[in-house]
Amino acid sequence: MGKLRALREDDDEQKEERTDVVKYRADEHLELLKPFQRATTDYVFRRLFTDRQPTRQFLVADEVGLGKTMIARGVIAKAIEALVDEVERVDVVYICSNQAIAEQNLKALNVIGADVSPFNTRLTLLPLQLEGKKGIAARKINLISLTPGTALDLKSSLGTAEERALIFEMLRKAIGLRHAGIRRIFRGGVGEEKWKGWMERMHRRDDISQTIRSAFVNAVGPEILGRIREAADLARTRVKPDYRDDLRPARLIGELRRTLARICVDALQPDLIILDEFQRFAELLHEHDEAQAPEKAAAAELARALFSYSDNCGNSARLLLLSATPYRMLSRSTDDPEQGDHYADFLRTMRFLFGDAEGAARAEDLKRELVAFRRTLQSLPDAHTAARDSRDRVQTILRQVIARTERVRLTEDGNSLILEHRPKLAIDPDDLREAKAVARVARLVDAPGLVEFWKSAPYLLNFMRDYKLRTKLQEKKLAPPAELKQAIREAQPFMITEEQVEGYESIPPRNARMRALHDTTFRDGLERELWLPPCRPSFGFPRSATKTLVFSDWSLVPDAIAALLSHDASRRMGMTKEMASRASRPIGIEDMLPMLYPSATLAALIDPLELEARFGRAHSSHGLREHARGVLSEALEPALLSRLAEDRRLAVLHLDRERGRDTDWRQVPALESNEEQDESNASVRTINAISDAFRAEAAPGHAEPAIVDLLVDHALGSPATCALRALGRFAPELPFDDPDLSAAAIGVALGFRSLFNQPESRALLDETSPTNYWRDILSYCLDHDLSSVLDEYIHLIIESDRLQYVAPKDRVRSIARTILNVVSMRPAQITLDHWSAGRTRLRENRFEIRARYAMRFAAKTEDEKGIRRTGIVQAAFKSPFRPFVLATTSIGQEGLDFHPYCSRVVHWNLPRNPVEIEQREGRVHRYKNHAVRRNVASAFGKVVGQQGGPRHDPWSLIFETARLQEVANGGMGDLIPFWLYPGDAKIERVVLLPPFSREIERYEELKSSIANYRLAFGQPRQDELLELFAKLPPEAKDKLSELQICLLPRAAELADKEEVGDGRTENENPILTQTASN
Repeated sequence: MGKLRALREDDDEQKEERTDVVKYRADEHLELLKPFQRATTDYVFRRLFTDRQPTRQFLVADEVGLGKTMIARGVIAKAIEALVDEVERVDVVYICSNQAIAEQNLKALNVIGADVSPFNTRLTLLPLQLEGKKGIAARKINLISLTPGTALDLKSSLGTAEERALIFEMLRKAIGLRHAGIRRIFRGGVGEEKWKGWMERMHRRDDISQTIRSAFVNAVGPEILGRIREAADLARTRVKPDYRDDLRPARLIGELRRTLARICVDALQPDLIILDEFQRFAELLHEHDEAQAPEKAAAAELARALFSYSDNCGNSARLLLLSATPYRMLSRSTDDPEQGDHYADFLRTMRFLFGDAEGAARAEDLKRELVAFRRTLQSLPDAHTAARDSRDRVQTILRQVIARTERVRLTEDGNSLILEHRPKLAIDPDDLREAKAVARVARLVDAPGLVEFWKSAPYLLNFMRDYKLRTKLQEKKLAPPAELKQAIREAQPFMITEEQVEGYESIPPRNARMRALHDTTFRDGLERELWLPPCRPSFGFPRSATKTLVFSDWSLVPDAIAALLSHDASRRMGMTKEMASRASRPIGIEDMLPMLYPSATLAALIDPLELEARFGRAHSSHGLREHARGVLSEALEPALLSRLAEDRRLAVLHLDRERGRDTDWRQVPALESNEEQDESNASVRTINAISDAFRAEAAPGHAEPAIVDLLVDHALGSPATCALRALGRFAPELPFDDPDLSAAAIGVALGFRSLFNQPESRALLDETSPTNYWRDILSYCLDHDLSSVLDEYIHLIIESDRLQYVAPKDRVRSIARTILNVVSMRPAQITLDHWSAGRTRLRENRFEIRARYAMRFAAKTEDEKGIRRTGIVQAAFKSPFRPFVLATTSIGQEGLDFHPYCSRVVHWNLPRNPVEIEQREGRVHRYKNHAVRRNVASAFGKVVGQQGGPRHDPWSLIFETARLQEVANGGMGDLIPFWLYPGDAKIERVVLLPPFSREIERYEELKSSIANYRLAFGQPRQDELLELFAKLPPEAKDKLSELQICLLPRAAELADKEEVGDGRTENENPILTQTASN
């Protein structure tokens, strides 16, 4: 039965069941788009679905950071709206390069409802998710996420244990064997008992798709079944079977996985496929020689089957490709040929976009026009008019399959937020002494040259764990020559010792780049802060502090940065060996209960925003306290205050009970605990402790004359009460004593309990008494404006996770879970090696440094645990909380965003071309980035005290005021003020160039080519054109920008309509009657 079978009019039950889906409307999702994003969305949808000559493939190549994911969201919503009444099921498949990007973007792409989770799966596990009440086949609309490495490129032939158990279960009867040999073939590296558990669990499942099972058994056939039985007999009778090549378990399982994957493609039935950052897996788009690259050929064949899917009614899947760098954007004659060539990559991509049927011919047409364009460029400035005409012909061809928006096209100065810093790097004598000592060791073990490593990081012998130097040392450590032992002894001053780490001794940053980073990141005093100051504080003046993102070419650099900066930050916080020992025993819930209790009375009475509206802006935390003191003195009668003073520790609980705000704690649900917390049941125990305290009588104690001051500290400094008030702003439907809102606030407060239990936090607050530590915490949170910090952060969470349309109770729980995970994240442990020379051998001692102030961003594995840890680290960096420095390599970071609290990018090593500079800085130069928020708050922050009402979102008001002002000034109100806004805050580009190095001259060349490399778009030998442009007279250079190829959809829309003669009205729906060109 074809997928596009119309729904039967007489099937009343089916119509009633799907009434809510039939009414699907894209409007609420399209309203989230900015004008330039909406223009692209509408244009892409028209080219893919409604034009008379549509295309099956379309590329959105917007400049990095402009929200391609939001455009994809809009296209998905429009496609669902158009198809949902016409087809049995709408399947949208999202494919990206890794799980970190998938986890980040699925929330943004989910337009199918908060209660309908996307499927984030492997293609070969589809049989477990296709059928059943909540399966893909039972849903009217599906969003399915895959990654090429787990779905298409099956080079890891054994797959996962779950995959193998599923395959075995589906083939159980066909194979007909149950002995240990067959289990050995399928279990891979899993132990015998564990594998039996996998088989038993899979055998009990009743949701395995019978349709796929039947197709799979038929497709496998007797030949491979025979080989499986033969291999199983060998495995049963021999300890070390000598398999023929075609009997190797990895090969057999690999063949089965590929067969199953091909069947699952047909079962998936995609309508729209999103390929995000597809350049990371571009090989899957093109054919490969099976003889030379069988794995690539198999993966590409499977990909083509998915991408070219058509059902038996002739309706085909559409592909939306997303990438700011869909091909190598710039290549030079001096580049390594293995890195790719712009011209070849460009034409190959264009052939794919134009489709199998006409791709080669249309690519040749484009090639001829590009040759003509190049000739006119080479004849500048005389051929300016001819060049413009030639450029227009190229644009017309490209706009059929590509749209691209760039900041420079929509603003007078797209780089107005960029501010360059080039710290002066000084080389100290000790730097050279280390270089000499380590070079001698490397020479004696025949390790590669270390010059680039030495320029990048200090203490190389500690951090070379993934490099040949360490491997070579390990090879020689049992019988080292005397000269090597002496070299190791002479290198001792240039290694970090375990005693230095455990004693929190000073470790000098012996490297010019490391010293520059050290000075840059510590200049704002962040080493003594647990979170960044808010962009719009409740008191005083804004501070300019921001987070720092470091890009390096070498994987040892992130470890060195995380270890050295975090160690020094801990020292500056007052850490000692004694405190580390004492803080190993966390302070319990009972002792910290006052800071864990969310007071509904105080949240309602005291709001910093309302205090500002009433009294004006406070100049300091002391002034804010005085404003709150006045409100509480008016609101609370003296007799009540006198009673509260009798039990100051639990005064806030008694206040809520006296004021009738005592939540029914039996109805408060526990927030699911983060796996990183030491105590998984902390939420339950906290709720029980609060409930017990409410039932108990007030404990007698001494009178507290400053009870109002204590309540002020609770109102403005308690993590629980600050969270209750902040969460309440974004769920005004819930009263402050609502059980779900209270549970969420407690969850947030438990995150802060973990944070303040960290040894560094206890050292910073000079904790001396566990029973009174909560008082220090309240004061710290008030003085560091936690209330404003949470207001700002929750605003960003809601937009990032698309929680606007989620039910209020689910919204606050989701927010609380995010904050809990981030704030309670454990420090990383950076492993260091220390080498020493004994009498006969080398000794290698391994130890660890805690890293929380600075961290590395690198997923060592793609398993679930590694992915989850990487996701938490990214989420923490996107929060106001630590880490304040994140160090990574450039590899694999395309598509990830780090911008909410970071506006400083450090180029540790110089990028190879200007495109990489834009890619790196595009990680932070994004929507509502930290610099933009600081500038917009500076200009419009005062409206909060003038126009805001109780329980409102101050940041929505600030940005809406800025948008209306921009529109009043004649702007669109999109890029400005959401991506760009003038002011003192900038995106800082920090470039670390060693003195007297060739990199200084190369950087100047890079900067000059940033402006002009786009003119060489689609051209071979691009560096020749760039050299030609550099030699033009100044007046001709000023006109070069007029000749850049523009693929803005606004400009393209009219041109395309004229070209294809599209005269239909919007009400016509040709989606099901037109076949896209392929």
